[in-house]
Amino acid sequence: MHMDFNGIEIAALAGCLGLALALLAFAAPIARLLGVVDRPDNIRKKHRKDTPLMGGVAIMLPVLLWAALHLVPPSNTALTFTVMTCGGGAALIGFLDDRASMSPLVRLIALVVLTLAALGLDPDLVPAAFHWGHLAPSVVAPWAAFLLVAIGMTGFVNAVNMADGQDGCVAGMFVIWSSCIVLVGGNTTAGLAGVLLATSLAVLAFNLRGQVFLGGAGAYGVTFVFGLLILRLHNYWGVSAETIIVWFFVPVVDCLRLLVSRPLHGQSPLRGDRNHFHHRLGERFGAPMGLAIYLSLVAATSFAAALKPELAPACLAALGVAYTVLMLATMPRPQPAATRHAAVPRDR
Repeated sequence: MHMDFNGIEIAALAGCLGLALALLAFAAPIARLLGVVDRPDNIRKKHRKDTPLMGGVAIMLPVLLWAALHLVPPSNTALTFTVMTCGGGAALIGFLDDRASMSPLVRLIALVVLTLAALGLDPDLVPAAFHWGHLAPSVVAPWAAFLLVAIGMTGFVNAVNMADGQDGCVAGMFVIWSSCIVLVGGNTTAGLAGVLLATSLAVLAFNLRGQVFLGGAGAYGVTFVFGLLILRLHNYWGVSAETIIVWFFVPVVDCLRLLVSRPLHGQSPLRGDRNHFHHRLGERFGAPMGLAIYLSLVAATSFAAALKPELAPACLAALGVAYTVLMLATMPRPQPAATRHAAVPRDR
């Protein structure tokens, strides 16, 4: 870690955590007031009771507060302003989607626009080359960098959104990723990651008890902020593209699998289902063990690649093998013939 957390920084972090805890403690009445309550439908949403979609809000508001307090040098004011405007904008898109479902195309366009705006506000986020730990850097033209980052950011946000189907899954990954950024980042980057870590831990505790869900502000806003910090880590702090791929491998690869498999089965690639990696692990091993397996894969490889970047290729190989083996092990089992016949309604 390249940042020295002084007394002022610790006080600001404690204040952000206090705000998050207050929002979580009063999540139910606040969610009813704002109209962001998730109700079970016994199809895809199988939770037992109405649940506040306040987890993402409890992370994003402290992050925005921290950024506002650091809009003066020696902080990286361009990064903090970009987090406030574009990260806040992404959180607002997710929040509005929770209130009244928005078209996937509208959300997609909004993410692209916000990403391009972020690159315009903070030119340091535009990569001049993609740096690989074991290969020569891939030099990229500015126009191509804008395009690739827009595609990558949009894909990353949607991949995390698709993984948000089990209590503790995405909040747990937020804890892991923010811990890694604190370890390898510096200055403003590590400070923002520290706020993300503290507030994500609080949300994880409430989320695991089924008291709050992340909601769109978390799936879109918090993930977008992670994307901005990752660009900063890669461009300025020397974190290789291989290491970043390790961190995000599981949700991104699972998203790509679903985008391919759904059309092959005659479904829209944007239609939700219960064929996600976390769903299959939970159905095969039970929800607690499935979650432990999922987060262990992400944590073990992420920390290994963060602390020892030379291990990133081995981590990628291990993730590929583990994901493939677990997908095969969790394939739906065929029902006995008697069960299949019993499920067919009789003609009247």
